[in-house]
Amino acid sequence: MRARYSLAFLTVKDVTPLEAARVASETGYDYVGFRLIPAGNEGPYSLLTDSVEQKQVKAALEDSGLGVADVEIVRLNEFFAIESFLSFLEVGAYLGAKHVLMAGDDTDRSRLIDNYGIFLEHAAQYGLTGDLEFMPWTAVKTSTDCLEIMRAVNKSNSGLLVDALHWDRSDRNTEALKQIPESLVNYIQLCDAPRLINPTTEQLIHAARSERLVPGSGEIDLKGMISSLPSGKVYSVEVPRDNDSLEKTARVRAAEALCAAKSVVEKESS
Repeated sequence: MRARYSLAFLTVKDVTPLEAARVASETGYDYVGFRLIPAGNEGPYSLLTDSVEQKQVKAALEDSGLGVADVEIVRLNEFFAIESFLSFLEVGAYLGAKHVLMAGDDTDRSRLIDNYGIFLEHAAQYGLTGDLEFMPWTAVKTSTDCLEIMRAVNKSNSGLLVDALHWDRSDRNTEALKQIPESLVNYIQLCDAPRLINPTTEQLIHAARSERLVPGSGEIDLKGMISSLPSGKVYSVEVPRDNDSLEKTARVRAAEALCAAKSVVEKESS
């Protein structure tokens, strides 16, 4: 099966969902990702509540044949209540999404697992998976942490999301990646970055949301990562470049990121 690619929200976060869908289609992506719930202090995002916008985006997707890889972001924290995410699930399913990007922010591991299970039960009703992404500044810091949670929750629609940046800045352990069952990997996030020595949490978050590099242009061991994960998955190309957005259009940035991602993946697959 040929590799398939999704235009991640952060790569073109400066345009509307409708524009993002058009950019993804015009530049050769197979899928696109949308953010419906803020990750931090940004937002809110109108696509979650504006039915007119939802219909416009859905029509654009149908016209182009573009799929929706994921919608984001659900945070599992001490305040988690499934009632707050029911409309999110409904809209995600309406748009045709396959996966929900999730983060684990609750240091009470038992409660996190319980709430993750509750979310997965509801997500299954909408045909969605819940893909937990490990990040070094959250309560789920490594792929090993994530896998332990997957095994504890034991749901068929759970997923373990590997982001190249977070993997590189957590443990960079290829052997740990090889322990992840193929059934838990629904899609993989690709980018690149320079090496940071003893970064602060603020530096980690800023780089993740604003300063990544296109695949193959940094110091992440993408070859080791890709070869340690199952093949035949969707690669979500997540390359926010705030400085470049001042000089390059979203279309140009998306095209550059896709070209670089294909080069890295196809080199590894050959």
